Amino acid sequence: MLKRTLAIATVLLVTPLWPQTAAPTPNPAAAPKALLLVYQQFLPGKGGTRQALERDIAGSFDRLAAPISWIELESLTGPPQALFVDPANSFAEIDKAGAVLAQIYGTHPDLSQSQQQIEDLIANSRTVTAVLRDDLSVNASTLNLAKARYLRVRIVQVRPEREGDFVNALKNNRPTNPTPTESWAVYQVNAGLSDLTFFFLEPMRSMQGVDQGLSNATQVLAPLAATSSSETNLYAIHPEMSHVSKEFAAGDPTFWMQAPTP
Repeated sequence: MLKRTLAIATVLLVTPLWPQTAAPTPNPAAAPKALLLVYQQFLPGKGGTRQALERDIAGSFDRLAAPISWIELESLTGPPQALFVDPANSFAEIDKAGAVLAQIYGTHPDLSQSQQQIEDLIANSRTVTAVLRDDLSVNASTLNLAKARYLRVRIVQVRPEREGDFVNALKNNRPTNPTPTESWAVYQVNAGLSDLTFFFLEPMRSMQGVDQGLSNATQVLAPLAATSSSETNLYAIHPEMSHVSKEFAAGDPTFWMQAPTP
């Protein structure tokens, strides 16, 4: 967590500097209780350099078995950008991750120099924190991010005077007996975007999910009159630029434990 916020850089570390992680949660690939999302756009012509650095960063943290996680996604629609999704069980856990990263920086000052290389490639960035609205989600506890290859992200800005209409519409229009494939997580932003902003995250195993899922979260957003803006974009998950726990990766080890690109 806070991987982008605290700017982790590339270095080969061989000995962990902290105690190993506690026992895993029952479903480590389910929708997390809290999210830190970082949107980043990069300078033109710097995409290859940036991706190489990201692969090195992820590889370093894999070797460390560092007790922090992030999932890196690349936009397929909308402006070219990367989206880093850092899952957590609480904001206290995010804060703890920051302490771990501070320890790494203190022991390896060359991390700051390497991180500056990444910072120099960033054209603009936005960091957002959000909390799971389990009451508005569908199958959030059984949602399986480890099996996802793509993520559909819908961002909705709700009119303050229509918040009740919006929330009631979501609750009333949810599937009464959803199938396992009908799953999405709803998050309410608490910092980084306008008040009453909601994220709808829908994991998909293939682009075929775009065809199959158009009637899911998009349909239950009615009444759209309750919103001042709504935008949906598709992202592809890149495991080679991500760092997840062993328990999470065990949900699909072939995908998440890919050999590094030469």
